[in-house]
Amino acid sequence: MASSAVGSRELKTRLGTYLRRVREGRTFVVTDRGTPIAELRPVESGTDAVEVKLARLNARGLITRQEAGPLSPFKPIRVPRRASGAQAIIEDREDRF
Repeated sequence: MASSAVGSRELKTRLGTYLRRVREGRTFVVTDRGTPIAELRPVESGTDAVEVKLARLNARGLITRQEAGPLSPFKPIRVPRRASGAQAIIEDREDRF
């Protein structure tokens, strides 16, 4: 995973912002006058390991996490007696063609 470099002063000034990004799965190399001195990355725990890995993949742009709620129930199509299901689907889709 590619990591971004951040200076120690910048990190101190905007610590909350960087911690939020780390929670999202990002990793940062902390530098002091241009010299790398530390790495700031998410902690992997046994219970949250999957969430952490998914957050990292999301941060890298390899996956997209669901942001919306669950899908709403669909309205069933009523099929008249003695009609085929295929014919009902064709009639339902007529407005699309």
